[in-house]
Amino acid sequence: MQNLSPHLDGRWAKARLLRNYLLLSLAVALVWGSALLWAIGHYRVAGNETDSLRDKFFIVALAKAGQPPAPVVRGGLLAFHVGAGVRHYPVGMVFIKRVAGVPGDRIEWRGDAVYVAGKRVGKAKHRNRFGEVMGWTPAGTIPAGHYFVATPHPDSYDSRYAEVGLVQAGQIAGEVLW
Repeated sequence: MQNLSPHLDGRWAKARLLRNYLLLSLAVALVWGSALLWAIGHYRVAGNETDSLRDKFFIVALAKAGQPPAPVVRGGLLAFHVGAGVRHYPVGMVFIKRVAGVPGDRIEWRGDAVYVAGKRVGKAKHRNRFGEVMGWTPAGTIPAGHYFVATPHPDSYDSRYAEVGLVQAGQIAGEVLW
């Protein structure tokens, strides 16, 4: 009778090798999957579909519930959720704009040009591209926990307009990292 042992030993060795590769693949998939879930829970990639800012993609570190957002500074970028009054955009959509005014700054109108803290931010339009009348954010002092956001683009839909208005601290989506 022929000895089948070497043949069976070779098959078992291949089976063990295959099992080890499968277990290694599973372990790698679990590590990558966990890392991906962690990243999704902490970061977002936000796209800019307009010409209001130079960059087309941003990485946003999401604000953590119950914790204050990262410090907001004049000239920095701010990611925020839009409210229900913003026409043509779904509630909660994330906008990214530059911070033009911080609490205590004065908003002034000179004709259709808005100035924040004495610096010209831009002109406001009377009608949007759909022909709808645009209300303007009222003049006055920016209250605590609110921010005036804008971009230099003439078509930017920002705090110049009452629908967007001043961004409240509770609207901040997170810190724009890049």
